[in-house]
Amino acid sequence: MLLAAPLPAAAQEALLDLSTPHGVAKALQDAGYKAEIAKTKDGDSYINSAANGAPFTVNFYNCEPADGCGSIQFYGWYKKKPEFTADLANRWNSRKRFVRVEIDDVGDLGMHLDIATVGKLTKANFADLIDWWNVMTENLSEFLDKEEAERAKKTPAAAQ
Repeated sequence: MLLAAPLPAAAQEALLDLSTPHGVAKALQDAGYKAEIAKTKDGDSYINSAANGAPFTVNFYNCEPADGCGSIQFYGWYKKKPEFTADLANRWNSRKRFVRVEIDDVGDLGMHLDIATVGKLTKANFADLIDWWNVMTENLSEFLDKEEAERAKKTPAAAQ
C-alpha cells in the first residue's frame, strides 16, 4: 500500500522555468554550458552558447511580459557551401525527427530544435534535450563531411 502512495513534494524533481532568458541561461550553465544573454538590434533577448565546438543560439518565441515565452529554439548554422542545397536538407530531414535543417536565402545551412516551455520541464528532461542537441550537431557534422566527400568524388579535378 505504501508503494502506491505519491511521493512527498520534496522528493519530486523540481521543474525548470525555461520561459525567460535568465531561466534558460541558468539551466544551461547548471548543465555545464556557457550561456551569454545578448540582445538583437530590435531589443529581443537570445542566448549564445556552444556544443561540440559549434556555436548555437537559443531564441525565444511567443513572449508575453507577464507570462514569459511559450517556446524556445536551439539554432545552429554553417556558412554557405556548394553542397548546401534543398536536396541535401530534404535528405537530412527525411531521416531525422526532432532536429530540422534548412538553407536560408544566402545559402547558409541552419539547424533548429523547437522546445515548448509551457508547463515547465524537469531537469532530467532538459538534460535529455541538450544531449539530443549535442548528438544531432555531431551527426549533422558527420553527414555534411560525407556529403562534401561525395561531391568531391563527383567533381572532376581542376586542370593543373
